[in-house]
Formats: sequence, C-alpha cells, structure tokens
Amino acid sequence: MGLPRPAQVLAVWAACSTLTFLVLRLSAQDTPATAWAGAAPGWQEHMSFWDAGWYERIAREGYPRRLPVDAQGDVTQNTWAFMPLLPTLAHGLTWVTGWSFYTCAALISIVASAAAALAMDWWLSPRTGSRASLWAVALLWGSPCAPVLQVPYAEALTLLTVSLALGLTDRGRPLAAAPFTVLAAFSRPVGVPLGAALGLWWAWQEACSHGWIPRRSLSLPVGGPSDESPSRHSLLALSLLSCAASLAWPALAWASTGRADAYTATETAWRGGDLVPFTPWLTRSGWWVGHHLSWLLLLLVLAGAVLLLTAPALRRLGAAAWFWCLGYILYLLAFFDPTSSVLRILLPLAPVAWSLARRARTTRARAALLLAGLVGQLFWVSWVWALGSVEIQWVP
Repeated sequence: MGLPRPAQVLAVWAACSTLTFLVLRLSAQDTPATAWAGAAPGWQEHMSFWDAGWYERIAREGYPRRLPVDAQGDVTQNTWAFMPLLPTLAHGLTWVTGWSFYTCAALISIVASAAAALAMDWWLSPRTGSRASLWAVALLWGSPCAPVLQVPYAEALTLLTVSLALGLTDRGRPLAAAPFTVLAAFSRPVGVPLGAALGLWWAWQEACSHGWIPRRSLSLPVGGPSDESPSRHSLLALSLLSCAASLAWPALAWASTGRADAYTATETAWRGGDLVPFTPWLTRSGWWVGHHLSWLLLLLVLAGAVLLLTAPALRRLGAAAWFWCLGYILYLLAFFDPTSSVLRILLPLAPVAWSLARRARTTRARAALLLAGLVGQLFWVSWVWALGSVEIQWVP
C-alpha cells in the first residue's frame, strides 16, 4: 500500500529542503567575516544575514514613529518596508519558547514551506496529475532561490497564504479564502498583484457573461476540478478585500509617522528615487547590460513574459493560476526595481513549476530541469547569500 498523498508530498519536500540545508551549511564554511558574523558562521549566525536582521529589529523594537532621514532630508532605509506577519509570529514563538528570534523565524519559515508544498499540490495536482505535481514540488523546492524558504524571510508564508487564497477561490470557497487573502497582504507586498489577479479574473468572467468575448477565449479551464467555479461577485469582493488589505499598511505607516508617503518613501530608499511606475526597468536594464543593450534586454524580458503567459501548459492550470501569474508579472513590470533580488522575487510565480512539470512529460526531461535548478542553487547560495555579503554587490 502506497504512502498517503500528504506523506508523498512531504517526502519530496523534505528531500529537497534537506539538500538545500546542506548547501547552505557547506557554503557557510567558505564564507569570510561579514557585517553579520565572523568567518564560517554557525547555523544561527547564518540565519541572521541580509533582511533577516530587519525582521529581528521589528520584533525587538517595533516600527519607528519617526522616519529616519539623511542630511538632505530624504527618508533612509527603515523597517516600514517589511510586513509584520513573520516578525509577529516569530516574536510570539520566541516569547513562548525562549529561543532566539532567528531560530524561531527560521522554524516558522520551514513549517510554512512544508505547508505551502501541501497547499500547492492540493490546489494544482488535479490539473497536472499526481506524478507531475510531485515533480513540480521538487522543481520549486530545488530551484536556485529555494533557500529563502527555510531562512528568516517571509517568502514561505507568502507562498502558503497566496496558494491557499487562490486554491480555495478556485474551488468556489471565497469565504474560506478571505482570511488568507488578508494574511498574504501582510506577509509581503503581494496584496496589489493578488487584487489585480482576482480583479482581472472577475473582469474576464463579467465580459464572458455578457457575451463580449467567448468564454473559451483564453483557453482557461473554468473553476476548480471538482467544485463549482467562483461567482463573479465573490471574485470582485475578494479583489476589493485584497486591495484594501494592501492599502492598510501604507495607511498604518501614515498614521504612525504622520507622513502620508511614509511607506512609499521607505520603499524607494533602497532604489534612491521616487516611485514612478515602469521606469525602474528602463533605468535598471542599463545597470545589467549597459546603456546600449538595455532596450534589447527589456524587449527580451517582455517577450519572455508573453511566451510564459501564452504557454498552453500554464493556461491548463486554470484561471486562478493564470490570472495570478498575469497579475504578478504586471505588478513586477510596474513597480519592481529589478536588482539581483529579482530571482527571489520570482518565487511567487510558483505555478510555473507545475506547468513545467506538466509540459516535460518524461522523467529524463523533468530530472534535467531539477538538476539545472540545483546547479543554479549552488551558484545563488555561494555568490549571493554567502559571498555576496562581503562586498554587498549581489543581494538576495
């Protein structure tokens, strides 16, 4: 008798996560002294690298009532850029157990990572088949940036809450999806793309219901594989809820600091300019490949986005997955500053792993994709997470 389905998923997740843990620990032995720890840091010291320190500061001090500014009066980097879900949970676990913040935050990420694997499989395996879904779990948790799913970063919580919000909506259970929609917005800044995805899904259903476009115009399976599809009213309500949750954080920053632009000014402190939609990709492309090739890089990025969204394997995952990828890509193109952290920021496009596993039908092809991801993980951990901490050139 075979293992129960959750045990199968967790076995694949555990194998990939254990390998990633070994990669992190081995890379730490080659890490020189940094601003966070001495050479060859231990596990807990290694967990304090990069943005983990900001989350620890939130748990220890809370958010500032007065924004820090430089000599020119511009807002400098501060904790308002980081959402409260992870530090709140870690602070509570620290209070209960007495363990360090970094230990508690990493454990929360690991548990959320395992739960996210179960949630993604529950949501998408009926579309891909059980075997392909297991390979998709391996592809995602064996991808280059998978290490952030077991360190004190909020990506695992985001992946869990977004997958539950979309999966429950896809199964026609909007009331159950509502709390996860709110929690997602307070894990990382994904409330806007989630609201956009749900809103675009609603607009598509509205247009189809009025006969303005054919229902099969996008070749998307409608509704969950076994339950009724979500109603147009529920999609609109969830979209508005997600938008409201995403606006709540800037409103809280305003109320706490007295500055209406507290959140946006803090976010742009990392990029050194005002928040102007779409322009970061134009300016940052030159940083990657030089001024004369920047336009070509941008065209290739846009072509890649079009190819991804028009891929039949992605559309066959259903409206929830497709509109999420569309909304998230539009959000990144509009607001994200594409530094070297772009690889990590792409993790919420997790349904792509299921489309790849479905498209690559042979074990050899799937194994090749997995090996490519693991090789990328070696370079990402060594160049970005570990050695990137010396000169702060490549940031995770």
